[in-house]
Amino acid sequence: MRTRMQSFSWFAIATVFIVGGARAASAQQVVKLGEGETLTISGFINATLFNDRGLFSSFGQGQNAEIAAAPANQPGVNQGIFDGDVRNTRLNFTFNGAPVLGKWAPRATIEADFFGAFNGVPPFGDEQPQFRVRHAFVDLSNGRTTLRIGQYWAPLFGETAPFIPVSLTHIAFPVGLGASMIGWRFPGVFVFHDLTPTNPLKLQLEVAALKGSGPTTSGNARDSTNNIGSGEASGLPQVEARLNATRRFANGSWNGFVVYHLDWKDVNGTGVPGSNITDWGVETGQYIAVSSFTLHGSFYYGKGLGSQFGMITQFQPQIRGWGAWGQAGYDFTAHWSVWADYGIDQPDYVRFRNETGGTLVRQLSHVGSALLRFRAGRYATGLEYFRSVNRWSSGITSADQYALSVLYTL
Repeated sequence: MRTRMQSFSWFAIATVFIVGGARAASAQQVVKLGEGETLTISGFINATLFNDRGLFSSFGQGQNAEIAAAPANQPGVNQGIFDGDVRNTRLNFTFNGAPVLGKWAPRATIEADFFGAFNGVPPFGDEQPQFRVRHAFVDLSNGRTTLRIGQYWAPLFGETAPFIPVSLTHIAFPVGLGASMIGWRFPGVFVFHDLTPTNPLKLQLEVAALKGSGPTTSGNARDSTNNIGSGEASGLPQVEARLNATRRFANGSWNGFVVYHLDWKDVNGTGVPGSNITDWGVETGQYIAVSSFTLHGSFYYGKGLGSQFGMITQFQPQIRGWGAWGQAGYDFTAHWSVWADYGIDQPDYVRFRNETGGTLVRQLSHVGSALLRFRAGRYATGLEYFRSVNRWSSGITSADQYALSVLYTL
């Protein structure tokens, strides 16, 4: 549900954050802000109870489980855990202003979830996830062209639903992120332009210059102290361009995109002579919905895409590889549907070994999921199964998750 406020006070906004955004949004509290200005409040509440058989690494258990842990970190016997997670819960505040330059109107968005650190350790701290900012950006738009400055999804990420696997458990960390699906959010400058804004075929061009990204260079104390990564040390932004296409038919629709990524990394860091390394990537995604059937997915290939969650989130810029995922869904009734997903991430560990003499720790990843979903209006609940199989340099491991999740859209 979206609540549009013609006027409001800062006290009302503070009340939303502190004593409960869902109630404030539903009550449609209205106070004065200014002429021609509105606030849209949206978001959702997402809760999961889960049983993990085996442990996941890198991002943790629960709603952000992605990669099966290495053999040394698997419990072996007595491996099951039962837990709960509400961190996917999300609030979005979008401020819309009246035109300020002819038809150009400003808009500002801040979106937050609760994937911050837990407030302490068990038995009590893990029930107190902390607020964090996901997106924060300001737009200037004339309806066909939008200039966006701030933190938002890189074009490599499928920021809209057609290119994100459907899940009630894995939302903030979508199914396969870091193990078949790529992309992340960064501060930057974004331009969106509708090339053909009318039906039947809509084309949109998106270009972005994003902050550099990469791990801190080992051995460079200056950069470690100042949290300067190899991408930032290059002195150059990440650059991406994406073409989106949409076509609607009598009983269905099709969406597609293609995107190119380019970035540079200084693996020596600041204060050390040396040239930048150039990394790149290409990705395409397809979505088709016909009647009650949906099929969507994406494929990528590139070099040094660890900072975009590629190569099973390994950050050596010399790694080349590819990844892909696909998901099919079918609506049995207006309320019941089933979904099945499969993905793979395959870095070229043989080429990496031949070119560098090194060994990749994570060499292959397979992920799969199945969801039985019930949906009625803003309410949805489902039983979900997720499995990750990874080939590590030390052996093959797997981890399974069984989850009961609920989602209520505000």
